[in-house]
Amino acid sequence: MLCMTENIQLKGRLLSLIWPEESAGATVAFDTTQLQIAKAEIEDESGVTQRVKVLVKWDADYLVGKNVLVASTTEGLTLTEQ
Repeated sequence: MLCMTENIQLKGRLLSLIWPEESAGATVAFDTTQLQIAKAEIEDESGVTQRVKVLVKWDADYLVGKNVLVASTTEGLTLTEQ
């Protein structure tokens, strides 16, 4: 697993997003505008599956199956569509 303190840039296809239990059971009182931490499984350009904790928006499940970019920011690692 990649460490959040490293300067990282990872490109590949998002295989899955694994949400923590507290996010999966969120109620309407949960603030969906805040970035959430999830574990992303990404098949990199060499075909190796990488698992990394990333900050994503609540609706990020639409990225599964798409090419994504993981990049270091001051808040942590972010996941965006490529």
